[in-house]
Amino acid sequence: MCKYNIAIDDALMDKVRPSIDNSVDEAVWVQLQVEALFKRLAARAVAKKQQTRLSQRLRGIGTAPAGFDYKKELEARFE
Repeated sequence: MCKYNIAIDDALMDKVRPSIDNSVDEAVWVQLQVEALFKRLAARAVAKKQQTRLSQRLRGIGTAPAGFDYKKELEARFE
């Protein structure tokens, strides 16, 4: 497990403190909040990666085979 030391502005913590359940230690609460944030960020990263893969697959559908000549294809259609 990674360990980081962070600093939180006292004025900001004073604003948040009323939202923290009295039965939960503040350090534990902050840990849970950071983990929840990281999980959301990780989920977004996975979704974005999957979205890119989908666009790449769709782009491949419209790709002509190697050696395909559009000009000859059009000429053959209108002969």
